[in-house]
Amino acid sequence: MLYALAHPASLGVLLLSFVVGLTLHGWVQSVVADRVGDRRPRLHGRLKPDPRRHLDPFGAVAGAISGLGWARPVDVLDRRRRAAVLAVALSGPAVNLVLGVGTLLAWRVAYGPGTFGGGAASVLQHGIALGGGAALSTILLLVGASQLYIGALSLVPLPPLDGGRLLFALAPRSPGWQKAEYYLVEQNIGIAALLALLIVPLGGPLPLLPQLLDAIVGPLMSLICGG
Repeated sequence: MLYALAHPASLGVLLLSFVVGLTLHGWVQSVVADRVGDRRPRLHGRLKPDPRRHLDPFGAVAGAISGLGWARPVDVLDRRRRAAVLAVALSGPAVNLVLGVGTLLAWRVAYGPGTFGGGAASVLQHGIALGGGAALSTILLLVGASQLYIGALSLVPLPPLDGGRLLFALAPRSPGWQKAEYYLVEQNIGIAALLALLIVPLGGPLPLLPQLLDAIVGPLMSLICGG
């Protein structure tokens, strides 16, 4: 989000969208976990949409710097219940994707099919200034794009993201997989790798993971908005 400092209004929209998106992400996952019989979210006070309960410190740092972050993980204690694991892990990303698609559809209904200057990368990386009659249009595009990015990032198969936790929950309990999980999860190497992929330019002018996500989110935005 630091790239939007030149446009405080855009930065505010992105920050609010980030907090709301991750709070809903963690809250819905906590509710689903509670419904499938895991009482830990209830004991930790996560059945309320309170940002303090659902924002992850490392995810917040990544979000502040790159505009992309993640919510505090919600795990199912008994991994043998694969349907429960799937339901909890996928419910969070689904909330962000539905919110993003719904917001962009609202933009299309209000403003008609059109383009937005380069797609998702342009919307998020250049911090469009808000003002005049374009304010609502910009807000909808910023919120829609940021929610799609949060949902897409959550599905990347790397802990502590939902995709990474889902990968190890469904993987065979072989020594190799257990060793990989130990280093990536218990030793927090997954967090270090994720921060590097989100923040550090590796082999190019931009970090690798945002570029890969834009290759997915950009065409999806164009399809929804009619660009």
